[in-house]
Amino acid sequence: MPVINRELVSKYEQCVVNMNVRPAERFAIWFGNWPHLLLAGHLLMLHALAFGGWRIPAVSLLWLVALGLFLIWQPFVAGEQRISPRQGFFLLAAVLLSTLFLGPWLLLIWCGALAAAIGGRGLWAEQRRERTGYLLALGYLIAVTVLGVVPEISPAVQLDAELRGLLARFLPVFLPLLLLFPARAQPMRTGESFDLFYGILVFLVMAVFVLGALAYMLVGGAGYVESLFKTSMTLAAALLVVAWVWNPRAGFSGVGAAVSRYLLSVGMPLEQWLVHLSQESDRYADPWRFLEAVMRRLKVMPRVVGASWQAENKRGGYGEPSAYVHSCQANSLTLILHFRQPPSPAMRWHVEWLLRLAIEFYLVKKQADQLQKMGYVQAIYETGARVTHDVKNLLQSLQVLCYAAARPGDPAEVAGLLRRQLPQIVERLKATLEKLQSPRISDDDLVDARAWWRSLQDRYAGLPITWDGEPASDARIPGALFDSVAENLLQNALSKRQREPGLVITACISDVSLRVVDNGSAIGQELVAGLLKSPVASEDGLGIGLYHAAGHAEALAYRLELLANHPGQVEFSLSPRPEQELPMAR
Repeated sequence: MPVINRELVSKYEQCVVNMNVRPAERFAIWFGNWPHLLLAGHLLMLHALAFGGWRIPAVSLLWLVALGLFLIWQPFVAGEQRISPRQGFFLLAAVLLSTLFLGPWLLLIWCGALAAAIGGRGLWAEQRRERTGYLLALGYLIAVTVLGVVPEISPAVQLDAELRGLLARFLPVFLPLLLLFPARAQPMRTGESFDLFYGILVFLVMAVFVLGALAYMLVGGAGYVESLFKTSMTLAAALLVVAWVWNPRAGFSGVGAAVSRYLLSVGMPLEQWLVHLSQESDRYADPWRFLEAVMRRLKVMPRVVGASWQAENKRGGYGEPSAYVHSCQANSLTLILHFRQPPSPAMRWHVEWLLRLAIEFYLVKKQADQLQKMGYVQAIYETGARVTHDVKNLLQSLQVLCYAAARPGDPAEVAGLLRRQLPQIVERLKATLEKLQSPRISDDDLVDARAWWRSLQDRYAGLPITWDGEPASDARIPGALFDSVAENLLQNALSKRQREPGLVITACISDVSLRVVDNGSAIGQELVAGLLKSPVASEDGLGIGLYHAAGHAEALAYRLELLANHPGQVEFSLSPRPEQELPMAR
């Protein structure tokens, strides 16, 4: 298989893109790929304006060209981004106003802002040659400011005319050196390639340098060149002291650690990281895919060149390994970040927090996944238990029919009983099998209450059960629920009668409520505590059947409860829940 040359493919794609854009856009894209060429052109225009060119109307028009080059080079917004008509109007108004009021003060402010932009962008340069180019541009800008712009502000700033003329002619010779230190084209998200804090620091240092030189000249009575030299030496010494205090070697942490801790608590993306974790958690239910997604979110962090992670028997990663790593481990999960440079203690502390949060989210999702599997197993168990209990009730109904058929009596009456009951048993067995094929939490099919009541009496015909009451003519009830509750209560009462001969069992119905009462002994307190709330052990079946029946009733807004439990009266009731007890709709 032939090897694909990625560089040729990239150039081919770039050619295809360039064929689909207009010449002006193609020109801007070409210039955007040469940042230092744009910067050198902008500095050349500033040079022409700073050394007296702003007084000449024809030369002052170079200010428009300088602004155009800066808009393409600037590190804040992608240079090839389209400008809306509203933005274009305000931009044109700002350019015209700045051209109208062009002067040394405006140039001085602009040079300070440009120095901040160059300094803030140079910090993010990955290659040493690129950083050297930005330092050269910054030095050239300082020279243009103190030797070209400042002498234009006040006549008190005396600079030899011949020396200034030589500087005006030969200082631009150094600009082509910028092309020897090529800079890479900035990505689309160029706003992240500018350090605001570093840019502000450069702006303040340059302002102190210029104002300090002027103050030293006026207060000390020295010449301008001497003031520049002494101010630069003083400022250099001050910066050395600040650098030592920032990162000392005497054993204490220094100002840098304090500022780093402050920035970590205010400006670092802890809140944004929580948003990313929440988004990926909503997007991926699988814990491993969630972990991969959140680790790839760390690509945007400065100085991070790669990452790797391992959980149980799975592993993943991206980027390239390095000698400077930070790892975080919990249980069987290990997360590792690779840095281009040794991370500071404050940065390690911050990264540790980010990784710990990712681990906590991963463990929560893993536990949720395990709980879901356990819930699935529990659902299988619950369905199997309900179906088993329903089959047991059907078997008991068949035993009742067999008992009725075996007793002496009118054959026609026995045949009628079998003809009425066998189709019902078949339907109930069919419904039981459907629960295995498509299980449902509840069955809310409503049936006629009077028909159901007559069917229940036929089902237990010939047994010592007293039937009392009659439903309303238009009453309708959930048939599956009433079948389950009635069979459980009546079968338990009949089993109790075998242990307590002479027990009187009464089944009562009123509208849509059912009660089963017996005059036997009370249920033990150890069983009452868990009855209807959880499965309980019992010799004659009390427990799991009523537990499932109570859950079924709860799902259909009914309530199964033990109304009375004392010797001579044990009463169970199934009735609709009062409206004030129903959960409010949200």
